[in-house]
Amino acid sequence: MDIQKCIDIARLLAKKLTGSITPEENQQLDEWRLADRRHQELADKLTDEKDYLVHQQELEQFPPAERWEQVEQTIRKQNHCSPFATRRWIAAAAAAVLLVLAAGSIYYHYRHTAGEGIQLAALDVPAGTHSAQLVLSNNEIIYLNSDSKCIYNELKGVQIVQESDGVKFLPQKDIPDTLIYNQIRTLQGMEYHITLGEGTKIFMNAQSTLTHPLAFRGKERLVKFEGEAYFEVAKDSKHPFVIELGDKRLQVLGTSFNVHAYPDEDLMQITLESGALEMDGTRIRPGEQIVYDRKSHELTVHAVDTKEFVAWHEGHFLFRNERLEDILRTLSRWYSFDYDFADQAARDVRFGAYLSRYDNMKTIINMLQRTGLVNVTVKDGKLLFGIP
Repeated sequence: MDIQKCIDIARLLAKKLTGSITPEENQQLDEWRLADRRHQELADKLTDEKDYLVHQQELEQFPPAERWEQVEQTIRKQNHCSPFATRRWIAAAAAAVLLVLAAGSIYYHYRHTAGEGIQLAALDVPAGTHSAQLVLSNNEIIYLNSDSKCIYNELKGVQIVQESDGVKFLPQKDIPDTLIYNQIRTLQGMEYHITLGEGTKIFMNAQSTLTHPLAFRGKERLVKFEGEAYFEVAKDSKHPFVIELGDKRLQVLGTSFNVHAYPDEDLMQITLESGALEMDGTRIRPGEQIVYDRKSHELTVHAVDTKEFVAWHEGHFLFRNERLEDILRTLSRWYSFDYDFADQAARDVRFGAYLSRYDNMKTIINMLQRTGLVNVTVKDGKLLFGIP
């Protein structure tokens, strides 16, 4: 069963446990149960409160890194497939385990701590919006959103068309040789879609900046970028697509990939779904990721499950055994909230979750509260996270 199927089933189990499952979803879960006797046994075991508590206590006896190492060693002993296939199997199993444990946490603590602790019913933090800022070559700023359609003619031969699904740079005829640059910026709580003149599509996440010419000239198609974006680069072998990421250059051949390169983070991650990428003479294949450490200047390549890194582009957050501090950094870019920690230990609490990107933040806070692993309060306009 692939990772997406694991996630789907675990999410249905979570809904079943909390009583929020719809009739249609319940039917899907029943079909999965009936498909294999082992499915029924697994579902019964995972939804049993006593078994959940026993497993949770056993897991808490080991630090997270050791837990996952033991899981991976066990799976490798029982699998005789290729290393790459094994890694995918491990990723799928790990994601499913985390999600079901989260579901069990929600179920158990919902039943036993309802009405206890700080109530955050008044909290209202909506998801971000489809919007951005377009900075023209004369520094004029145009606000882009999904509510209006406009056409701008900054350069003869190129139309800038704002539509409900994003902005497009459309070449017409007789484009001058002069390079004129524009900049697209998404602030906190924004995402936006761009289509460049040669057909490349860029899906920008919050707090990101793309600098590009209105029309490409010369031997390569060069843009500058920081932040996070999913790229679908138009094929043109005669004019390679190049992305400047600070002091690094990423050379692209018609491909789709995710760039995570925020300037306030030490690690830069480039995850390839299709095609080919090259950085500093290192080329990667689909299913691989380049990680560049800005502090040590070390560049490494890892095999990954790409779904974990492109989930945001598909409307979800996928966290697998991640520190609360790292999770909140990601969420705060999208939900535009401030946060702090009542104690240092809260930073390192680990969670696994599969969340809708477009839910109100209240839903996520309630989920974190019900796990019983952290306390969440509101103080001085900030969300304050502490250990119970």
